[in-house]
Amino acid sequence: TTMALSLAFLAIIWVSPFAWLVSNAVDPLATGRLQVPNAVGIANFADALTGKSLLQLWNSLFIAAGTATLTLVVGSGSAYALSRLRVPGRNAFLWSLVLLRMLPPTGILVPIYFAAQSVGLLNNVGIIVALTVLNLPFALLLLKNFFDTVPVELEEAAHVEGASLLAILRRVVLPMSRAGMAVVWFFTFTSAWNEFLFPLLFSRTEAAFPMSMGLYSAFGRNGSIEYGYLAAFSIVYAAPAIAVYFLLRRNMNTGFAGVGVKG
Repeated sequence: TTMALSLAFLAIIWVSPFAWLVSNAVDPLATGRLQVPNAVGIANFADALTGKSLLQLWNSLFIAAGTATLTLVVGSGSAYALSRLRVPGRNAFLWSLVLLRMLPPTGILVPIYFAAQSVGLLNNVGIIVALTVLNLPFALLLLKNFFDTVPVELEEAAHVEGASLLAILRRVVLPMSRAGMAVVWFFTFTSAWNEFLFPLLFSRTEAAFPMSMGLYSAFGRNGSIEYGYLAAFSIVYAAPAIAVYFLLRRNMNTGFAGVGVKG
């Protein structure tokens, strides 16, 4: 009984914020209270998916997808080289990068900002490049470990059959490492999607703002808090990351069962 009450209490704590969001998002006359709405409508969602809000959604998708893809492309090539080439000190080099990544972003924000300013990248492309640099160390570490699990014998067999390096990567290495690649892409996407500090400094115009900044500015829109719009905006903001998770869930759950060399 005690366990059931504890679980019920935890469930209420977890469900209450989502219940607040939904009830206020569908209530055209939302007051910010957790209550059953007197009327139900989609006006708040329509408001959150038009005008500046829609532009902010596209900006967030561009930044998050661009960062995740660029990190995966650069990280895959570098991690494969670290996995296969016996370079002296490669592990020390990799862990040094990871150690540097442990520094708080605010500690390296100033040099990154002035570097971007000097090459004219105080825009969303500059945000993608900066976030890619920050996410590469962990991406390298994860991808190298996945590439290490791919048997070298399979690559050697493909090479004997006349396959080029590009064909070996495309048909052998990458398919067998898709679980790690999906994990890296997903976590990089969500990290870039939730990023606030770099867009705050790099986005020079309101037209370039992502949804993270739009959510912040929504608290004082029109000089007051519009609870219905804010709740609908929050749900729309969370939806893409949830959708990406379900799209990549199968790949992220894919292990290496059955990987081996047939005699």
